Amino acid sequence: MVQIWTVMETYTVSEAKGKLGQLADQAIEGRPTVIVRGGKLVILQAYDLPDHPDEFDSLIQAGKDSSHRKLTPKVLKGIWEQGRSLAQI
Repeated sequence: MVQIWTVMETYTVSEAKGKLGQLADQAIEGRPTVIVRGGKLVILQAYDLPDHPDEFDSLIQAGKDSSHRKLTPKVLKGIWEQGRSLAQI
């Protein structure tokens, strides 16, 4: 599925802090926001949970295997547990 977005609003982290609730609501409504930090871009957008818990596990594994900054085992376990519980709702 290809998503086509209109022009997204852009904020610095400092600007977004005071509007985070509003920006989250907009993301849920399908209007993502770009947040700029240190020359890098972060996109705040809604995320639909996978239909099957195993699909969530594969997404977590892909994140663990990526080249981003390593997460501690404790943080990864918390993400995994929370995601699995949400995917089983």
